[in-house]
Amino acid sequence: MLALDLASNSKVIHAIETWIRRGTPIAMVCHAPAILRDARKPNGEPLVKGIAVTGFTDAEDEELGLTPHLLFSLEKALIQNGANFRRSARNWQPNVVEDGTLITGQNPASAGPIADALVARLAQIADVVAHQ
Repeated sequence: MLALDLASNSKVIHAIETWIRRGTPIAMVCHAPAILRDARKPNGEPLVKGIAVTGFTDAEDEELGLTPHLLFSLEKALIQNGANFRRSARNWQPNVVEDGTLITGQNPASAGPIADALVARLAQIADVVAHQ
């Protein structure tokens, strides 16, 4: 199952919505932010409305010839839902965007940096817990 397929999976959507409400760090890279497309805030607004995110761009999809094979444009779907979609200046450059507990990476080059960001976030949480 691809990330784009998971965008309409009710169990995945419920998990994402629950984790965001609980303040659980969530990291996703490449097409995985598609999972955010149908997720909602408690008030019914799109989860990404007003939130900075990134993911595989339309230009990167096009460059790989993926566009005709995708269920939807990740970039357009997130922007349509009110996300502040942030792209790197050039395709294939690492790009990690953190907003609240959500950590998103643009492309495969972002995998290492997003892992580092998640480890740093988890270390902060462990430090807080250790000092309680």
